[in-house]
Amino acid sequence: MRIDPIKGGTAAAGRDPGSVIRWCDDFERTCRDRGIRVTPQRLAVYRTLAEDLSHPTADHVYARLRPEMPTLSLATVYRILVSLEGEGLIRRVSTSDGVGRFDANVEAHQHLVCRACGVMTDFEEASLARIRVPRSATPGFTAEGLDIRIIGLCDACRDSAGEAGRS
Repeated sequence: MRIDPIKGGTAAAGRDPGSVIRWCDDFERTCRDRGIRVTPQRLAVYRTLAEDLSHPTADHVYARLRPEMPTLSLATVYRILVSLEGEGLIRRVSTSDGVGRFDANVEAHQHLVCRACGVMTDFEEASLARIRVPRSATPGFTAEGLDIRIIGLCDACRDSAGEAGRS
């Protein structure tokens, strides 16, 4: 099952459990090396991102954690996400609708985004990761990164559109 970020689905496409454990261990080690406290809330938010390949919103992270952490507030989830992003431990992924979505994968990669259902998945093409913005092209501005989203239709939406077109 997959999350439908537009319609607010509840199931998530997941990373394998062994990888999640390694990512969380690396996260804890990095936090401790940098002097960042590893609170249960901070670890739970990071683990949720590491498990969920759908690039969830803060609202989705909150909804997922609320049953097991009833005292957790949405404001706390937002603060944690903003602080982890500021530390470079997660990244915010741009969207067309302006809703912040988050990714525990901070390695260079791109995203495939379905323009019909909004599903976002990781995509990795080395040649795209090597693109650099020339400083001369952006006078008065220092480019710090390049966020590449490839927009199209996922197989399910393409198949649905094809069936609708045949009716």
